[in-house]
Amino acid sequence: MSFLWMKDPLLQLLIVLGVLMGFLHPDAWGEAVHRIHLPTLEVLGGLMLLTQGIEQSRILPRLGRHLLDRVHSERSLARWLTWASIILSTFLTNDIALFVVVPLTLALRQLAPVSWRRLIVFEALGVNVGSLLSPIGNPQNIYLWQLSHSSFLGFIEMMAPWGLVLLAGLALLVELGSSRRPIVLHLEDNTIPVLRGVFWVSLGLYLPFLGLVETGHPAWALVLALGLGVFRPLLLRFLDWGLLVTFTLFFVDVGLLSSFFNPHRLPGLGQGSSHIALFLWGIILSQGMSNVPATLFMAPETDSLKTLAYGVNAGGFGLFVGSMANLIALRMAGDRQIWREFHALSFPFLLFAAATGVLFL
Repeated sequence: MSFLWMKDPLLQLLIVLGVLMGFLHPDAWGEAVHRIHLPTLEVLGGLMLLTQGIEQSRILPRLGRHLLDRVHSERSLARWLTWASIILSTFLTNDIALFVVVPLTLALRQLAPVSWRRLIVFEALGVNVGSLLSPIGNPQNIYLWQLSHSSFLGFIEMMAPWGLVLLAGLALLVELGSSRRPIVLHLEDNTIPVLRGVFWVSLGLYLPFLGLVETGHPAWALVLALGLGVFRPLLLRFLDWGLLVTFTLFFVDVGLLSSFFNPHRLPGLGQGSSHIALFLWGIILSQGMSNVPATLFMAPETDSLKTLAYGVNAGGFGLFVGSMANLIALRMAGDRQIWREFHALSFPFLLFAAATGVLFL
């Protein structure tokens, strides 16, 4: 098992901050560790195993190449890749969606003169929109879903009205921001070997996994997913353990931070605070600390999880730090210019998300 994830700068930062805050306030360690929400980690770990199985089956690149063989303009390519990002992030989490679509996009620049930076920006926005629709689309939704004890469909129903508006806005942005220039792709290696057994077992476990989570048994759901790891041990070897450790440290660090500063001290919050104030603070804190820790910081202090879910999901747009998905997409691109192009589209979309989100609170 590789431990290269220990070199992740974000993980190192969380460790340093945790040690520093714990040194300054050692009495807070007990409460901080108590903030670790095991059901959320169990659901996240199980989903990562199942999606890792689908990824390792190599069926998604096969489907992607069939798709790319049938597009005829940059605009149609942008539509397909953006919608693929949306759909995959809704059902397979936002990071898995990016690990599928971004490498495909990067490969295109070797095959045709396409605006690949713009495509990756659309994909990053797409996974943020798609993942907010589902209780399993991103880590903050998984946490809020488990915390609220709402049903799977109930969570979707809560997010769908606003999410559909964002989908329409993103579709319009793709239409206006992409070119009609025709492209001809000459794709090779269309015979990607697919591990059908791994794919069907992974897919088949999804419904019973979600059923166990829905009925309040996330630990047994994790055990079910671990069975897939026994079936194919490589899943455990290549699982993103760093993400699980990072999310655990988010709980601890935010618990330590809460011992220094209570969210109720933020202007406009506290007893009798308005939904608008909570929504806006969800956005603002996400822009500074990313939306996952912002969620963990504010959730225990509010009884309006819908408003918080809207705020932190809207906060995924704007600055690159707003969402871990943004960081994944931009780091995979490995290009300095794309950071400027990302913010040129992401900030206007944040304003759109904030303006529309208020209407549905």
